[in-house]
Order: sequence, then C-alpha cells, then structure tokens
Amino acid sequence: MGTTGAPAMTSWSHQLTHTNSGLGRPEFDMRDAGTLVGFTGARVSSASGNRRRDEGVGMLVVVVCAALLAVALVLTAVWRRESFVEPPGPDAQTRAAGLRYYAWWAGMLTIVGTGSGVLVTGAGGRLAMRLLALTSPNATGRFTEARAIVGDITLEGTLTFLLFGGLPAGMLSTALYLLIAHWIPRAAAAGPVLAGIMLVVAGTTIDPIRADNIDFLVLSPDWLALLLFTVLAVLQGTFVATFAGRLSRSLPMMTKRNVAATAAPFLLAVLYVPLGVVLALGAVGAAVFPRALPAVAAARVSPDGVVLGRGLLVLAVALALPQFVFSVVDIVTRA
Repeated sequence: MGTTGAPAMTSWSHQLTHTNSGLGRPEFDMRDAGTLVGFTGARVSSASGNRRRDEGVGMLVVVVCAALLAVALVLTAVWRRESFVEPPGPDAQTRAAGLRYYAWWAGMLTIVGTGSGVLVTGAGGRLAMRLLALTSPNATGRFTEARAIVGDITLEGTLTFLLFGGLPAGMLSTALYLLIAHWIPRAAAAGPVLAGIMLVVAGTTIDPIRADNIDFLVLSPDWLALLLFTVLAVLQGTFVATFAGRLSRSLPMMTKRNVAATAAPFLLAVLYVPLGVVLALGAVGAAVFPRALPAVAAARVSPDGVVLGRGLLVLAVALALPQFVFSVVDIVTRA
C-alpha cells in the first residue's frame, strides 16, 4: 500500500505543480494583477489628461470669444456716428455695369455679414450659452436643441455654432439692414431699431426667443436667457448698422484696375458654401436682368418708396407683436 501510495501522491503533487505553473500559479496572479493595475492607472491618467486638455481648450475658446466680442464693442463705439451711404445707380444699362453694381452690394453683404456673424452672434452667442450653462448646473450633460452638450465648450462645437448659427444670423441681419436702411432712423439709433424689428418679427419664429425652443426648458433662469439674447440682438443690430455705414464710405465700385481687391472678399463665399450659392444666384440674376437691382434700389429710397417701406415695417411689427408678447410671457412664467 505504501509503495502504491507514494506514486499516487507524487502524481497528485505533479498535477498540482502543473496546475500552478498555469493560470493558478501565485506568481502569475501577481504579475497579472500588476498588469491590470497598470492598465487601469494608464486609463485613469489618460482620462485625466484628456479632461485637462478639454478644459484648456474650453478656456481658450472663451478667451478668444471674449476678445472678439470686445473688438466688436470697440468698433461699435468708434463708428457709432456712421450712416449708410449707397452708390448711385450705373449710368449705362449694360450687363457689365449691372454686375459691377451688384458686386458692390454683394461685397457689403459678405463683409458686414461675416464680420458681425463672427464678432457678435458667433462669439457673443457662444459666451451667452456658456454663461447660461454655468447658471444651470443641473443641466450639465443634457442636450440643447442644437444637439450640443450643456457644459462642454469645444473647438468643434464652437465652429459648428459659428457655421450654423453665427454666420447665418449675421448674413440675414445684414441683408435686412441693407434693405431697410433708409426706412429707419440713421446713425446711433439705427442699431436698436433694427434689433427691435428683428426680435419682434423674426425672434419668435426663427430664434432666439421661440417659446417652443427646448433650451428654455434645459437652461435657467429664463429671465437671464431673455436678457442675454436681447442684449446680443441690440449689439448685433448696432454693429451691423455702424459697420455698414463705415464700409459704405470706403468700399469702391469694381473697376478693371481694382478688380482683384474688390473681388477678394468673395473668397469667403468659396469657404462658406451657402453664401456662395446665394451670391452666385444673385450674379446670374444681375447678368440676366442688369436693370433690376438699380431700379429696386432707387425705388426704395424715393420719397414714395420710403413712406411705403416704413408703412410695411409698421405693419409687420404690429402683426408680429402679439406673438412676441405671448412668447416672452410664456417663457418667463413657465414653471
């Protein structure tokens, strides 16, 4: 029995040793645990590094936006007495003359729209949303209507906001001002009046004070959001009016000698496709109907045109005012 028991014990010990040399070996467990701890630590360190990097990028974005908005404020103060002056219509009713006249208006729209879209609605709007995120800690991590994450301020999100929010708002407000510049007060009063028209007529249907905008449910307090958007609209209208007034006195008509300089702003249309499409369609229209734009421009500044234009503005504001008041009251009194 003793002789047979020894080999059995030896065999059992060998199997145990063989097992320990595999996954069950204590030395292997320690190395595996060390590897796991090291891997986990690397992941934690990497996440911490990414968080610090994101915070740094966010701080840089805030600083740049604040600097851009400050530039807009300084320029608005410097140019506050500038009034819009448009060139006379072309003497010749040729296609080339019509295109040169159109190029001046297209240049005004491109430069002023881009400048206001970047400096005011882009930078200012980003800062406003950041401030509202800070006053809404419970909303951190939630999505806004534009599918942005509350509390995150990234370079990608800022560029997206600029392309789909800031620049379109800048272009639309500039186009509106170029149309109604002679129907509203001049110089310093033009900006607030333009802002009031934009807020009442378009603010409740397009933005920024639509009652069904879910951002008013996500961000708080509502009165601060309304205040920020109103101040931003007034600054946008004032900057557009002052910048357009200043530029209208210095932007020359396109000629053979200055074609390179006067066409340079249209490079922005190549980079920003929606603007490029609009300007291209306008150029086709100016080429096919070279007398149309000069005729419309002259009609709207004539005495009868000014009276008619002001009447249309009053009518538009009167029709939109009830909806504007309803939206404001609904947002402020919302539980």
